[in-house]
Amino acid sequence: MRRRVAAVPRGVSNGTPIFVARAEGVVVEDVDGNRFLDFTGGIGTLNVGHRAAPVVDAIRKQLDRYLHTAFSVAPYEGYVRVAERLNQLTPAISRRKLFW
Repeated sequence: MRRRVAAVPRGVSNGTPIFVARAEGVVVEDVDGNRFLDFTGGIGTLNVGHRAAPVVDAIRKQLDRYLHTAFSVAPYEGYVRVAERLNQLTPAISRRKLFW
């Protein structure tokens, strides 16, 4: 925590005074070996838990292609595919387009 205080501004708050060492499903383990139920979830983990096998498999598959590109700089088909699908699922009176 001393390192965090020295290196990170106070404006970045933390809800708990723990440092995560690992996580699996809904359980988070801190660097001291304490285990907690993760009721907040990280971005992208709340609905499936940490390190869910189907998600890890999809990430590994994507890593073989590329990890990330900014769509506004170099577009990729997956972004368009998700936009098309969400547009189909979203009720609207007029033509839909998606941005995220």
